[in-house]
Amino acid sequence: MQIVVTVMGEDRPDLIVELTRIVKDAKCNILESRITELGREFAAHLLIEGNWNHIVRLESLLEASAQRLTLKLATMRCRDEEEPPPEDVIPYSVDVFAAEQPDTIHDLAEFFTARNIKILDLNTSRYPAPYGGAQVFIAHMIVKIPSGMKIVSLRDEFLEFCDQINIDAILEPVKR
Repeated sequence: MQIVVTVMGEDRPDLIVELTRIVKDAKCNILESRITELGREFAAHLLIEGNWNHIVRLESLLEASAQRLTLKLATMRCRDEEEPPPEDVIPYSVDVFAAEQPDTIHDLAEFFTARNIKILDLNTSRYPAPYGGAQVFIAHMIVKIPSGMKIVSLRDEFLEFCDQINIDAILEPVKR
């Protein structure tokens, strides 16, 4: 059985240790995780696996710890389904660099979704540019491109799109 756990709260150095101890005490296993500092706050997304009674224990331990540590907690049990057949897709990496613009993420998502390309992972941040101090937006995405799609045409469309919204981006196969 699997469960998705999202935890948010004020950032503290011991939160990762606390979360992983709870999972360990419940005799569960972390399959995937995204843990990060967002501003002054902490956010974690975890996919955890365990047998039914261990997941129930984990939920109880998480609730008690969220109260004690003043964290916001959300859990969702995953649906039990057969393993889906493998998708016929090619993973591509997209790296974006741009001056801070409020609609960039939405515009990127709309570009890929309109072409039936699923965004698997998206990370964004910003930082002050050297010498000028203007905010620079950066994004890293992993997208799943259907294997039948013509990559040369897609790359041309993507570069034209980037020119239209004034961003610099790279679209290339994921290297493992």
